[in-house]
Amino acid sequence: MKMKLLTTAVMAVGLATGGALAQSKNASGPNFMSDEERVMYEDNAEVMGGFFTDETMAELRTDEEIETAFGAMGDDDRAEVVAACDRAMQNRGSYGPVTVSLCEKVGAL
Repeated sequence: MKMKLLTTAVMAVGLATGGALAQSKNASGPNFMSDEERVMYEDNAEVMGGFFTDETMAELRTDEEIETAFGAMGDDDRAEVVAACDRAMQNRGSYGPVTVSLCEKVGAL
């Protein structure tokens, strides 16, 4: 009886832990800190991708690659990115470190 109870407890803990681990891993895309940050990337999806190493948007390209990508954009796309970054920098607490870093680099261009 004790063995059944112990086995049941171990299985319950395992199932609960598995769900928690699955929620913490985000393999399908960026981990946004806020709805504002999510909307920033959704509204500018076509132009923002060039700043990241892959579609997960978790790692920025090098400074030179960011500068090249920004310079290759049309005037309207650059204006959209600058405006989005201006909003992000005004409310830094709602944006993750990758977004803040990107916007600092865009602001320096």
